[in-house]
Amino acid sequence: MNHNPADLAQTIKTIESIVPDGYGRMPIPSETDEELQEQIEIALQFENRKDVLLNQHGIDNLLKYVERMASECLRESRFKDCLHAAQSLELLLCQPDNDKHPLMVALALIHDAYFRLSEPRPEFDAAQLPLFCAEWNSFNQEKSSKAIHFRIREEPEGPRYICYW
Repeated sequence: MNHNPADLAQTIKTIESIVPDGYGRMPIPSETDEELQEQIEIALQFENRKDVLLNQHGIDNLLKYVERMASECLRESRFKDCLHAAQSLELLLCQPDNDKHPLMVALALIHDAYFRLSEPRPEFDAAQLPLFCAEWNSFNQEKSSKAIHFRIREEPEGPRYICYW
């Protein structure tokens, strides 16, 4: 889908600014999660996703969102939460010169949450998420576990991933 440059600029600005301080530790789910998911879905509709260039704050927001959606998947056992995390990671993978470590942590979270879902598990759509699926298909949890650190903390609302980005 083609959007004009003003639509692209507004989507980028919203992703970079929508998240309040302390978002990573806010209760899950929150209205911010829904608003951010809307913007992610809009961004994924742009013909050239590489045009969705985010500043560091926007990148951090998407990483926190992955952590929150993976946690929601732990709590609710829904594929859609893993899918939302994967959509966020797809946008992150489009960013130039990204630090690979946080992206691998995000992938490990999605992987962990996904494989806790009951079988049969839906597949991710490579046509919709080509960069994510390429990383997903080559990801080796055992090999990566030495460099990737996260834990699961029990909270009154349910389990929550705690990441060491």
